[in-house]
Amino acid sequence: MAETSAVPVKSANGTAMRRTEPPGFFDDIWSEMERWWARPFSFFPRFRSFAAEPMVWAPRMDVFEKDNAIVVKTELPGLTKEDVKVEVEGDDLVVRGERKSESEVKEEDYYRSERTFGSFYRRMPLPAGVTPDQIEASLKDGVLEVRVPKPAAVKSQSKTVPIS
Repeated sequence: MAETSAVPVKSANGTAMRRTEPPGFFDDIWSEMERWWARPFSFFPRFRSFAAEPMVWAPRMDVFEKDNAIVVKTELPGLTKEDVKVEVEGDDLVVRGERKSESEVKEEDYYRSERTFGSFYRRMPLPAGVTPDQIEASLKDGVLEVRVPKPAAVKSQSKTVPIS
């Protein structure tokens, strides 16, 4: 809960008054005004860069275990394998790429043109002991599937250490 502070204020007749305000009151109003002004212009591409934040696309990623492997499924509608890059960087699986689409409709009294583009980047830590050469990836119907074979479990051996 926000803490309030007392601010001394003098009234028009000179008597002292005390007014309490939350410290972030004006910040909240300013944020609300920025959101309010962005809404009416956000659907006009020409004003989007001035009024709204840039659109960011991060594809959905599902991670689960199946058949002694870690499976990572990423939704990439409309992308081809040339648009996507799958890498192992250190102990992380990295999926990155770029999407581009363009559509144009020309009719007698109507014209519409839309362009969408943007890059994406997703990083996921891999378990210790994964062999990068055994990782397989496939892209089918807009879904990227990466199969990471689970590393062999390391059996710990117990040994008594003598104390000197």
